[in-house]
Amino acid sequence: MRHAAILLALFAVSPALGDDALTFLGVLNGRDIVVELTDGVTGPVVGRYTYRDTGGDIPLLAVSHGDGGIVLNEEAPCDESTCKTDDEGKAVDPPLAAVWELTYDGEEYIATGTRTTLDGKPKSAPLKLEVLAWRTLDASEEITPFGLHDRSASMSFDDAVPLNWASAPYEMQLLDTTLDEGLDDHVGEANFVYVTDPRTKFAFPRVTGFDDGSPVDKVNAILSEQHGRMNLSAFDCLAFRYATYGKGEYMAEMGGTLGDYDSEQVSLSYASPRLVSWVQSGSLWCTGAHPYNHVDSYTFDLETGKPLDLAKVFSAWVPREWGAAVDEVADAKAVAANPDGFYWGPSAGLMAYVRDNIPSDLFDAELESECMGPEAIAEHLDIRFADGNAVVFTLSGFPHVASVCNGDLFSAPMDEVSQFLGKGAAEYFPGAL
Repeated sequence: MRHAAILLALFAVSPALGDDALTFLGVLNGRDIVVELTDGVTGPVVGRYTYRDTGGDIPLLAVSHGDGGIVLNEEAPCDESTCKTDDEGKAVDPPLAAVWELTYDGEEYIATGTRTTLDGKPKSAPLKLEVLAWRTLDASEEITPFGLHDRSASMSFDDAVPLNWASAPYEMQLLDTTLDEGLDDHVGEANFVYVTDPRTKFAFPRVTGFDDGSPVDKVNAILSEQHGRMNLSAFDCLAFRYATYGKGEYMAEMGGTLGDYDSEQVSLSYASPRLVSWVQSGSLWCTGAHPYNHVDSYTFDLETGKPLDLAKVFSAWVPREWGAAVDEVADAKAVAANPDGFYWGPSAGLMAYVRDNIPSDLFDAELESECMGPEAIAEHLDIRFADGNAVVFTLSGFPHVASVCNGDLFSAPMDEVSQFLGKGAAEYFPGAL
């Protein structure tokens, strides 16, 4: 079996095999850890590890490997004097915390050895790491501690990067933890609870049952994955204490926190056997010049497991070329030939409806001009769904100072916006029209 072959070849040079990364479970100083190490087939053995009770990767830098043995340097968090990177963002002489010395047993799939600290009087702790799983490295993935961590970080914002046991065993093992559960509640056509990962502290919904008895597997797979991706983003901020992960001398005060994910607010607004909608809001800041002040709405189609294409529900959700006037709807054939060359948003009629129904006290004159101009509505209007088959019109994506525009505008019963609905609306909301 290829699995066994890779395990037997761990840390050995074998051009016949590809590059793989193995996930190990172990205990260090009484705390459970998850470790990922590359196999050393065509490059150095590098890795990372994290404590399961906190999250946040720690880089393991290559020193040497061969004949079943491996030596790694564990990086230490850096400060103003040691957070040094070159022009390409690569770490320069990062501080070190410890040395890992391991021997791998290819028959038992176990690595044993010691971790010896480098600060003050050296202290050694035993290590016993057992193989949990392996994955093939992506073709574009750097075989470096940064490359391993960066792949996890990309999962937090890119749904196209798979988050499952086959392709991401390290991340899935880290996310597999006991969640605190809140009180039962009801919205739309579902009972639900909020669950909280005690490490990241923000609550995220799970559906406990639908009114018609439909299974909850699909909706909870979506909610669990999105919760997990948010956790990975928080862990990414927590790991931004190391020069190898890009922390430089000008960013010495950043990172090492949850990036304010622990203050993030997530609210389920609608759930049915076909759709689930929620809203996330807060002010996140880990790196960069500005915090991410946001009120973001999400609606997923349970059949596809992907974000709902609003054009399936609203005939008034139309494509435009970037920079086009609001009344210039793109030709359907042109859109089909080049889908990425257009963006979708409200038709001129739907925009007029939204402007006419905004509460008069929502914006002052200056903000109304900035937040509710034609281009602003065309680019930033979003829609989610709420209890009672209501449509919530909201603004999102305004950056920096303009983020004051982000937020809900108003909601309307679905039958009041029937002129903007398409044939697919009845499929997603049977009996509502």
